Amino acid sequence: MKSKTLLAYAGLCILAIAGGLLAGYLTFHPRHPRPVTEAVLLHEAKPLPEFTLSDTAGQGFTRAALLGHWSLLYFGYTHCPDACPTTLSELDHMQGQLRGVPAADKPAVYFISVDPQRDDLALLRNYALYFNPAFIGATGNVESLKALTAPLGVDFSYDPADRKGDYGVNHSTFVVLVDPEAREVALFTPPLQPKRMAADYLAILKYYGENT
Repeated sequence: MKSKTLLAYAGLCILAIAGGLLAGYLTFHPRHPRPVTEAVLLHEAKPLPEFTLSDTAGQGFTRAALLGHWSLLYFGYTHCPDACPTTLSELDHMQGQLRGVPAADKPAVYFISVDPQRDDLALLRNYALYFNPAFIGATGNVESLKALTAPLGVDFSYDPADRKGDYGVNHSTFVVLVDPEAREVALFTPPLQPKRMAADYLAILKYYGENT
């Protein structure tokens, strides 16, 4: 190999290494500091898996449906006696705290039922609408649900049915924040406080806007 070719090759290698080092530095040393929040902000956004559910808007609810806007995902069921109605009410109040925020920056809220045996789309639609007209319900069979919940660390299981066929569902109670690239970026854990959640959400939004 001639010396000029070797020099050119060496130059390209140096540029590649420098680019890699710069990318690594920016990943672990963002231009703007991480916000201090009560939300659990992931060190690095984690892409959601591919999944296929159905939503109450009559559309297939997939990873692609989460692209282009911020989203809050909450997993529960309509027969839930406490955690689900409380959380959906708090998410509605959080939306109220974001009243002055441009519509494009407000998160879409998805209530995803992990009880498909009892929660059909019609019931889910009415349940979600009760808390907020903009809330969207979604569900699917258990296998399809686990394709989404397992990577997120969302767990659910069913209690034995009683004589009337009623049963409880044990489920995670945190809210997952997803960015416009369909990546998990943060978790809101109970007890949820709408005002604090809204402030944390805006801080995370600003952080991602400054570091992308």
